[in-house]
Amino acid sequence: MEISVIMSVYNEQSEQVSQSIDSILGQTCLPAEFVIVLDNPKRNDLKKLLMAYSTQIDIIKVVFNKENIGLAASLNKAIKLSSSELIARMDADDISESRRLELELNELERRRLDLISGNIVYIDEGGNVIGEKSMIPEDERLIEKILPYGSTIIHPTVLMRKAAFNRVGGYRLLTTAEDYDLWLRMIASGLKIGSINNRVLKYRLRDNSMTSNAWKTYIVTKYIQRLYAQRKRTGKDAFKQDDPQLLVKLNDETARQKFNQGQRHFTNMMLNLKERKIWCAFYQLSQAMFTTRDNFCYIANYLRLRMVWVVNGRRYHHV
Repeated sequence: MEISVIMSVYNEQSEQVSQSIDSILGQTCLPAEFVIVLDNPKRNDLKKLLMAYSTQIDIIKVVFNKENIGLAASLNKAIKLSSSELIARMDADDISESRRLELELNELERRRLDLISGNIVYIDEGGNVIGEKSMIPEDERLIEKILPYGSTIIHPTVLMRKAAFNRVGGYRLLTTAEDYDLWLRMIASGLKIGSINNRVLKYRLRDNSMTSNAWKTYIVTKYIQRLYAQRKRTGKDAFKQDDPQLLVKLNDETARQKFNQGQRHFTNMMLNLKERKIWCAFYQLSQAMFTTRDNFCYIANYLRLRMVWVVNGRRYHHV
């Protein structure tokens, strides 16, 4: 089956964009096409770079947005323009391993999945490997149970069937976590999502990427989970692109600052656990949980996710 790779470029460094594109062009399973959307009309340097690639490489198709429309809308545009049965996501500052598409395609077909993701290693701004993501659940039945509490699907590693994407209406225009919203709508529609633990991509961490959007991600994620619960009860949800209650919460600067303070305690707790400093971890956990009600809810949801994973892990161990 043919694959179309889609990518949205916004404000990444030219060198990183080149590395990302080259990693797709070097795949052992070469895609039929590579659709790239430039969503920043002000970046003439990126426009020149992408034009040069499209002139030299037949499979590359470039789209230049006249104005910034955001990631979700740009990805929807790229997928609409694609012509293959399968869609692979790629981010403009990440690097795919050479066998990524081959491994994902084989497993997607073998397990008859609608979507599959892989695991990653982390790299810094300079491309140096700085860590690995822990194991992720693989079995589609386990993932279906876990997803309502949080996502273990890594967006830029995804390979999915275009028919499945279209069946649920594509990405909805959220300020963040548009991928999580898509995954929940997929499982609510009976589609099968699986993963592999092969580290198929080098995921670039920017200097502020771990903390800058924590509040926004938390609030939008809660909104998405409420929509999912609503769909499970009634068969539909009340999604609004500019939901006024959501916007008010997102713009609460005092709440954001307090939440981030609690998240710093939570991060320290995880680091202490990794170093087996149990009492220090317990102290940081207590500090995090009682910073604000939102921090308490975040941690409670995280613990529910881990519990569901542990309880069902052996039952749905993928072979």
